[in-house]
Amino acid sequence: MPGVFEVSRKISVGIVIEDILLLAECSYENEWEGQVRYLPLR
Repeated sequence: MPGVFEVSRKISVGIVIEDILLLAECSYENEWEGQVRYLPLR
């Protein structure tokens, strides 16, 4: 499994996009493989 990020429907799209961009910029390749994480990060 490549990794899954679940997003709450109560969070604005802008915050979710910021979190995804942060994860993409600050993560290593395959760092999230086999994991399920929940957004927002805050």
